[in-house]
Amino acid sequence: MTIDFKKIQIDEELADLLPKLSEDDSSSLTQSLLDNGFDQKFGRIKVWFPEDNDGTGYIVDGHNRYKMCSKNGIELSDYCFEPVFFDSKEDVIKWMLENQLARRNLQTIQRIAIAEKYRPIFEKQAKANQSLGGGDKRSENYQKSVVPNLAQAVDKKRNLTTDEKLSKISGVKKTTYKMGAKVLKSDNEDLKQRVLSGKMSISSGYRELRKSENENLVLNKEENNAPEQRIIEADNRMNEIDRKIIDLKNERENLMRKRSMIFESLDIECELKYEFVIDKDGFRDCQFYIESNGHKNVYITCCILFDETPNDMWMNMIPKKYKNDFIMLWKKAHQEDVLYRKKIDEEKRKKYHDAFKKIFDESSINKVDDERKIYYKKFYRVLATVFHPDSTNGDAESMKYVNELKELWGV
Repeated sequence: MTIDFKKIQIDEELADLLPKLSEDDSSSLTQSLLDNGFDQKFGRIKVWFPEDNDGTGYIVDGHNRYKMCSKNGIELSDYCFEPVFFDSKEDVIKWMLENQLARRNLQTIQRIAIAEKYRPIFEKQAKANQSLGGGDKRSENYQKSVVPNLAQAVDKKRNLTTDEKLSKISGVKKTTYKMGAKVLKSDNEDLKQRVLSGKMSISSGYRELRKSENENLVLNKEENNAPEQRIIEADNRMNEIDRKIIDLKNERENLMRKRSMIFESLDIECELKYEFVIDKDGFRDCQFYIESNGHKNVYITCCILFDETPNDMWMNMIPKKYKNDFIMLWKKAHQEDVLYRKKIDEEKRKKYHDAFKKIFDESSINKVDDERKIYYKKFYRVLATVFHPDSTNGDAESMKYVNELKELWGV
């Protein structure tokens, strides 16, 4: 089968399996695509090509990026896509749901929304078990064929309800799952959006839903002793803690900026220092160190050009008392390195521009005297060193043009 990535469509049934982006996430993704183009570090768009159709492909992962690129005129090359193959659409659906549940950044309500897509599969399985008289081998084989990759996620007990199975594969407590599912099934769209966006907790949304439906919110004595109320109280407390964590992170960022301004304005010297060094291959790295008894104790030597802040791996290599200084110095060194690389690139461009201008300003490039021939030989050696395939920035295509110049100059 010939794969043509220009014949791509969005299957609404497949697209509906994925949780909807919030307005903030949608705006952020759109702006990132407009600023940086299609970034392949987030993975290529996966396309399913059924074998029994006319070669049309259907997106199974990357719907949002594809729609936004199409809407904003961002061109996508064939390398932005990755073909995937499944025997049937049912296999595609199971793969998409399992792939979504495997993501770590999903909110609890999003996991519930994805798990609810499994409900028809489990209900179909339950009917099949009932018609076959329960736990015989045929129903067991049916279960394995319908949901083969959920065997480890679902309890092996035969009397689990559909809600219990769904709560297990979503990794959500049964009570929380029931509350979230009830919110998602309600007709109150405003309430659902507030819960999906994270502006309201599942328990708060559930209580508001019960109130709007004129349900009795006063728990009786039995309900007061039930785990459900304790879970709601725990959820509320965890939400308060999450808000405090966000506030503390923002406060820390502000303090870090103020700290850096004090160091710069008073010209205070840090005990932790940095300097740029050239490694054995000629690359420029940054070295972070302290001086002790006239000797340098080097903690890290690495390239900092592409990261504005150090990642966790580098942070773990720095002693605790120097961590704040390290973050501050990294940002400063990063800005310095960016300016340095720009200066070097401009100098290289000017050097080659002036050299080529001198060559082509000659009245006749074919009438070469001995003095200019010596110059051309030297210049050819420079070009060959830079663009040879074995050099760092060279390749065969560039070397081809260099050799053409060599023949043209007669050297």
